[in-house]
Amino acid sequence: MANEKQVWYLEEVDLYNILCPYKYAEHLKKHPLSCYNKNDFLFIPDQIVQDIFLIAEGKVKVGYYDEEGNELVKAFLGKGEILGEMSYLGNYKHKDFAEVMQNNTRICKMRAEKAKDLGRDYVPFALEMHKRIAKNVQRLERSLELLFHKDANRRLIELLHDLEEMYYPDTVKGWVDHGLTQQEIASLIGTSRKTVSLLLNEMERKGLIKLAPGKFLLLKKNLVNF
Repeated sequence: MANEKQVWYLEEVDLYNILCPYKYAEHLKKHPLSCYNKNDFLFIPDQIVQDIFLIAEGKVKVGYYDEEGNELVKAFLGKGEILGEMSYLGNYKHKDFAEVMQNNTRICKMRAEKAKDLGRDYVPFALEMHKRIAKNVQRLERSLELLFHKDANRRLIELLHDLEEMYYPDTVKGWVDHGLTQQEIASLIGTSRKTVSLLLNEMERKGLIKLAPGKFLLLKKNLVNF
């Protein structure tokens, strides 16, 4: 996710590194960036899929409701990430909801039909879309595995390692500026904010991690034995 740029409008194209300038400039003229505020919904369950969304700035929460109406969070997505991509594979209704978590969140939208047409005409675009979809599915499967088979301590440790790998996939590591609140972390790993706070503070007390609002720095490569 580091240095990700938006395919449809930025000069530096990193998301796909595929579309030539006239294509995404033309798209922006027809579909300017939309601005959303906190608690706005991009889509809700059972709504017909019309667009694929790309986050230019801000944060979006993705989740679903169980049979009792409880909200279950799948992910918090930020700059450079996409939503609604499953429509590319033929899903015509949203199964989840996507709720904006920050004011002035900017979203670029592309019609699902346009994305499909582009995928048929331009193989690199299709390959990148499938790679993105596979990555999201793998992330969801991992989250479910941790939720059902690990305790809160282990789930938090795995999340920290995953976030570091997401932001620093290479050997050089640093502060992980994930932008999540402790409540959002708690939602992702299925526990309480108080539990997250206690576990993080204990890690910091033991010299395993340094903390700052929305950031952390791992001082020990592997936290398994915490």
